[in-house]
Amino acid sequence: MRRMLWLLPVVAVLGFGGFALFTSRPEAVLRGPAPEFNLPNLADSDARIALSSFRGRPLVVNFWASWCDPCREEAPELVRARRAFAKRVRFLGVNILDGREEALKYLRTYRIRFPNVQDTRAVVAKRYGVTGAPETVFIDESGNVVGKYIGAFRRGELERLLDELVALNSGEVLRITGRGETRPVP
Repeated sequence: MRRMLWLLPVVAVLGFGGFALFTSRPEAVLRGPAPEFNLPNLADSDARIALSSFRGRPLVVNFWASWCDPCREEAPELVRARRAFAKRVRFLGVNILDGREEALKYLRTYRIRFPNVQDTRAVVAKRYGVTGAPETVFIDESGNVVGKYIGAFRRGELERLLDELVALNSGEVLRITGRGETRPVP
């Protein structure tokens, strides 16, 4: 029995490593192409929106949910930033793990006018490595991921990042240092 005790730490390390390997989510690769998707349009359930239709200008992809308190706190920042950068940056919301009616009510409540799609089972969110809501991915005009912000933006943070986003040269990435409040995504 004592001879087998040395095996316990080995089994524990292998077990934990295996668990981490199978529960980890892929991360959208900085400087790499943004994973393509084509999801139902929240405003028109008969229509779909493809990520590729946003090429040509920088894009902000915000993953959110109506049940998420930090998302509600962040919503006015997104609306303000979109107004300020409407001619230079496009915005796309990705509603995750939510009902359509709840999501539409959220959009009306916060007067969010940019396009939004529904990712009911968070399939696309997982491809982007989203672990909580809200999370925001920044994509350059060529369709490459150049940054990711985890959590809700505080006043002025998003506009600072958008100034940097429109000024990026090819191959550069955003300098994201902050992190806001978030809610875990199952």
